[in-house]
Amino acid sequence: MSAAGASAGPEVEAVADGLWWRLRDVVLAERRLERFAFAPEQPNSPAGPGERLSALAADEAALAELTRDVTVRALAATADGANLRLLALLGGEPIGIDDASRALALPPLAVSERVNALAQLGLAARDLERDAVTGTAAGRAVVALVKAISAGLATRCRAGLREVL
Repeated sequence: MSAAGASAGPEVEAVADGLWWRLRDVVLAERRLERFAFAPEQPNSPAGPGERLSALAADEAALAELTRDVTVRALAATADGANLRLLALLGGEPIGIDDASRALALPPLAVSERVNALAQLGLAARDLERDAVTGTAAGRAVVALVKAISAGLATRCRAGLREVL
């Protein structure tokens, strides 16, 4: 655990770990893309994804910007009330889009679009064959983080309201 992570709570560590696994999948996809020959008769471009990944690994500022971007995008998606309710609904077992639609009182297509956006961030996983969605470790951890912050705020509000009322 890093020095910065040493003071972080388990929810923060779980979110960071879950987002890392999503980012790792993106990096692996980029590596596969770099090895794919679109036009076998022409050599791959020298400034392809492999060069970008190597440059990213060597550039602390770029890596910090990437990780901040991924984190903020995940938190922004969770800040949407319907997305947070959807993530809270999801567990490890798949739930059908229609069932999620009824639980959230949203049309199935709206739930489907939200699921797609959350899956892009690694917060949910979509099973197209079963038309279902499951939560991911990152999604569950973001929900736990929001709950932990909310619980801390509620404690402070109870104490603070007694003082001011």
